Amino acid sequence: MVPQPSFLEKLQGAPAALFHVLDPAKAARMNAATLFIPAPADVANAIAAIPHGETRTIVELRGELATIGNAETACPAKTIKYWKWLAHAADEAQGSDSRYAIPWWRVLKDGKPSRHMPGDIERQIALLSAEGIQVK
Repeated sequence: MVPQPSFLEKLQGAPAALFHVLDPAKAARMNAATLFIPAPADVANAIAAIPHGETRTIVELRGELATIGNAETACPAKTIKYWKWLAHAADEAQGSDSRYAIPWWRVLKDGKPSRHMPGDIERQIALLSAEGIQVK
């Protein structure tokens, strides 16, 4: 069995950010003519900028990334994927690599904690509660 790469390795091997002009069918589906596909560093920087005691939804995070990329929208799949990878990489690094020491728990999916984060929903709720943020 081939060993799976760590989340740190996945992040380091991820492609650079891209800007796309969408074809008409995709533009209609995404309700936007331009798309920013962020790099992991873009997602990390956007999450790191969330102030202590505040949260953002994935939709809000995508809006911020779209602004960074000078596009109308940001890729939902890459934004969610890199958020998850960054959260798990932060656990793997355990403070040894400050690039991944981001407050991933401040991002909510549809306004709720995500079961795909390290420690499941309970850990994300605990980290938010430690900042005075109450979620369901």
